[in-house]
Amino acid sequence: MTHPVDQLFAVRAQIKALQELEAGLKADVSALCGDVDYALGDEYVATQSLTSRKGGIDEKALKAAGVDVDAFRKADVAVYTLKVTLNTAPATLAA
Repeated sequence: MTHPVDQLFAVRAQIKALQELEAGLKADVSALCGDVDYALGDEYVATQSLTSRKGGIDEKALKAAGVDVDAFRKADVAVYTLKVTLNTAPATLAA
């Protein structure tokens, strides 16, 4: 059985390849939609829409205006990041 670390690396490589494929397909489908904002496939329909979101806040400008930006900040969130790299350690360390 493959070690979970090695499986995780392999899955991430597959995800990266699939994300690249997805990006190309999304560009192709968007081009197919053209001015009508939809494209018909053999089994599925793709629709596209334009949305927008508010831009970021200029913290420097707020501070220059005398606003305590940190007083309005949401609480910090802890996030774990799991990085997988090639194992170059001697086999005696792999336990």
